[in-house]
Amino acid sequence: MDVAGLTNTVQFELPDLAGAARLATLLRPYWAVGVSEQDDVALVDVYIRASATDLATLLRSVEDFVALECLCAIRFELDGRGYVLEAGGADWTALPGSAPALT
Repeated sequence: MDVAGLTNTVQFELPDLAGAARLATLLRPYWAVGVSEQDDVALVDVYIRASATDLATLLRSVEDFVALECLCAIRFELDGRGYVLEAGGADWTALPGSAPALT
């Protein structure tokens, strides 16, 4: 549904397709979800209901996922506007070629 520029879809950008699949699996029991890839970016489209709390519940669920995955932040689009959802911290040791932590 598209009324006056408002949509019922939220699109999340993930750094890889595997992460997008994990997010989709987490959300699928509660929302209709689609996964795609565009210009080397993995996208998760979530179709929200007209409920007053559905968007807030979705964003809290994705925020928990971002923290759990140590992503630090991801971009998402809602109603044609871009936003950044931040949660938790980055796990720099998980990056290829990173040095082990000093103890």
